Amino acid sequence: MQSSAPVRATDPRPARTRAAIVRAVEGLAADASTEITVNAIARAAGVSRSAFYAQFADLDDLAVAMLVDAFRDIGLDDLRARDDHDADLRTLAVAANRRMLAHIGSRSAFYRASLDWRLSGRVHESVVAAYAQQVLATIRLLGVRVPRTVHAEDTARFIAGGAIAMLTAWLRDDAPAEQDAMAERLVAVMPEWLVGSD
Repeated sequence: MQSSAPVRATDPRPARTRAAIVRAVEGLAADASTEITVNAIARAAGVSRSAFYAQFADLDDLAVAMLVDAFRDIGLDDLRARDDHDADLRTLAVAANRRMLAHIGSRSAFYRASLDWRLSGRVHESVVAAYAQQVLATIRLLGVRVPRTVHAEDTARFIAGGAIAMLTAWLRDDAPAEQDAMAERLVAVMPEWLVGSD
């Protein structure tokens, strides 16, 4: 007779702390005049600095985690919608980009500030890689609609790098385009086989 070790319950406290930190950033970002620092985030989240650092190495790590989570969630929603083969690709692509821009726009003070931090190349690469994973999943879902000459991984990385460059310019702009207009601009530079046509 084999005895199995008791299964330990997962401690929910780290997840609650992480969620409180993200909510705090969202609250602080609502006021563009508020400086978003680790101290301000910890205070707003009701956690200690050490609790912040137990979850995130620094503000860069927090920004990347928030973007990666957003890309994943938006990508999953987009893939579910694209699974309906009758769905209009262009409408889905614009909707996914609108959701991404809404996420970034509602936290623009935080993300805009992050552009002025001394970000490592690793941070930029992580954000591009996360975006590329969602593009790659879409490419794979499209299957036979993708031209045979397309190298899926290279194309996903290329699209992600360009999209992140456009989003960075949008965040830095003193008078950024409206989110709907920016979503259309992002889709306009992507290949038709990926996003459909007008």
